[in-house]
Amino acid sequence: MIMKYRQGAALAVLCAIPMAGFGQDVESADEREPEEIVVIGRSVSTSSSRIEVQKEMLVDTATALRDIPGANVNANGLITGIAQYRGMFGDRVSVDIDQLGVISGGPNAMDTPLSYMSPMITEELVVERGIAGVSKAPESIGGHIATRMARGDFGVSGFDASGVLGTRFSGNGDLSTTAGRLTLANRSHRLSAVTEFDSGNDIATPAGVIRPSGLHRKRYDLSYGLHTDQTDLLFFVGRLDTKDAGTPALPMDIRLIDSDLYGLQVDREIGESSSLEARIAYNRVEHLMDNFTLRGAPMPMMYRQNLTHGSGAQFSVAGTMQVGSGELRLGIDGIGADHDSVISNPNMAMFRIDNFVDVERDVAGVFAEWTRDFAASDIQLGLRYKQVNTNAGPVAAMGMPEPMATNVGELADAFNAANRDLDWNSVDVVFKYRGSLSDATEWIIEAGSKTRAPSYQELYLWLPLQAAGGLADGRTYIGNLNLDDERSNEIVLGLTGAAGRFSLSPQVYYRNVDNYIQGTPSNNMLANMVSMMMSGSPALQFSNVDAEIWGLDVAWKIDLADRWFLDGIASLSRGRRTDVSDNLYRLAPANGSIGLTYSAANWLIKPEVVVYAGQDKVSSYNDEQSTPGYGLINIGFDWRPTERVRLEARVDNLLDRQYQDHLTGINRAMGSDIPVGTRLYGAERTLSAGVMLNF
Repeated sequence: MIMKYRQGAALAVLCAIPMAGFGQDVESADEREPEEIVVIGRSVSTSSSRIEVQKEMLVDTATALRDIPGANVNANGLITGIAQYRGMFGDRVSVDIDQLGVISGGPNAMDTPLSYMSPMITEELVVERGIAGVSKAPESIGGHIATRMARGDFGVSGFDASGVLGTRFSGNGDLSTTAGRLTLANRSHRLSAVTEFDSGNDIATPAGVIRPSGLHRKRYDLSYGLHTDQTDLLFFVGRLDTKDAGTPALPMDIRLIDSDLYGLQVDREIGESSSLEARIAYNRVEHLMDNFTLRGAPMPMMYRQNLTHGSGAQFSVAGTMQVGSGELRLGIDGIGADHDSVISNPNMAMFRIDNFVDVERDVAGVFAEWTRDFAASDIQLGLRYKQVNTNAGPVAAMGMPEPMATNVGELADAFNAANRDLDWNSVDVVFKYRGSLSDATEWIIEAGSKTRAPSYQELYLWLPLQAAGGLADGRTYIGNLNLDDERSNEIVLGLTGAAGRFSLSPQVYYRNVDNYIQGTPSNNMLANMVSMMMSGSPALQFSNVDAEIWGLDVAWKIDLADRWFLDGIASLSRGRRTDVSDNLYRLAPANGSIGLTYSAANWLIKPEVVVYAGQDKVSSYNDEQSTPGYGLINIGFDWRPTERVRLEARVDNLLDRQYQDHLTGINRAMGSDIPVGTRLYGAERTLSAGVMLNF
């Protein structure tokens, strides 16, 4: 992939990932130097990390996060990747799709935001390196990720048609991906249709076949764009249609996820020094999952299926204006989400659990962000006030045998009698400073205090279940109506520099998190009795604890010759509770990669080595298993025989190494070659190939 960065400011330092590809440009976030240098690889600066995932031989866009310093992915299935950044994951990391997020339909994060952005139709994925600014999202305590769909460009004169058609195939699981885009555009108007189809069977590992791990997914998008001298407008409608996708690390698999998405964005210049942005999005989701269709079925009385619904709207209005020698950005935004979940057994008509009923979670905020550029530095100060309000309807359960029925009934009665109308009010503050030590070196310091209110699962999970936002630790959880919001106080120090052929961009960070929410042993005797009958273990209850997370990550590059370069990344994150002696759950171990690239005029080859250390800093409260370290060798090849044709090939796990990624979940599915209770293994040696046509 060809990327651009600004020399003399935020110097691009490239990640060591093969098969980057060729074609489109990505600029670093710094705009102070006009000179651009074209390089091959991934652009990583002190301010952001940008990659173009449509060039990747991937089926889950979230997997591309492993290519970014400090980022990773919690994998519960092939298309359910949960973003992790510097030790935080799930709802703590905000994810935007075309500048606004989506409302999830499932209580176990099966339809994560990045599952809506298939790799071949994604223009770019951007991680804001460091502390996310207050204007990025209402809640972004653990970082911010932005994605943009590839809808094509406006024309240069009259209406012209352009597009892309591509297909990729992987021999492991007969996994195929086909995508296409057709765009009709002139200078001012653009009509675009985008679609992608993914299909695959179970994945093989050196330890056996993971069942179920196949998938079937379709993604559609229709959009209209308007561009004038003062106005840019985008209107889109989209659909995600997922069927029969295995999630072996969770108690159920995906039978269907049907989502409809709508969005409108308007950017308007007002005079020479002011602008206005307005965005609104809406989506609704129907999600069905069960534990008997795709995996080995339990006894008929233990059949379970869960039908869930999610819907909601998001909006943002922001104005930017010049104030003296600085720039002031003022805005308001909000999210309104609704959730329902009903668990049943098709073999027992009387069995029913109203898991989540009429759940509402509304977020409203106002923010101000002031930026000032100096001759050799710049400063940003952001302030946000937000209010989060949640509520839930009365719950019930029926069709259970005694004595469980009595205990469950008492839990429901206690929940229904409690105050479920809750709210949190908080203030976020972020400070960023960037200064140049020389034309080739700069440093940053960032400090922030940011908050996140509890999720609806953490509050309203009244019955001990594993519907815990994709934690995938096999434990049953119960919610807590007395939770406080989390507050992360963070500091980041970074340096970006170059000396001759060598460039480097390290950052170190420290977070102290007050009221960190995680499961601790429940003192609710009814909940523990029910949990013991259901799972054989007592329940964990979401509780506020104190925690700290610290670490470092770095990207680097060495130009060996005109067509040869060596590059890599390394990441280390450490998290622990400070109120007791325990580690935080499911943090990535120390890891890194190094790649050697040869780039000719129209082809590229890149072998790489990926290394993960063992992880023995595990959470005792979650019964987290430790994992040994491992190393992999991958090779990527990319060839452009013409300007419009690109051929690609890739071999992953060249040496057919048996390994377990620590962020991959524990197998819960019967009928697999991987025993229940064992961490899932990585794929065996896998050959993939593809072709992309541009017209």
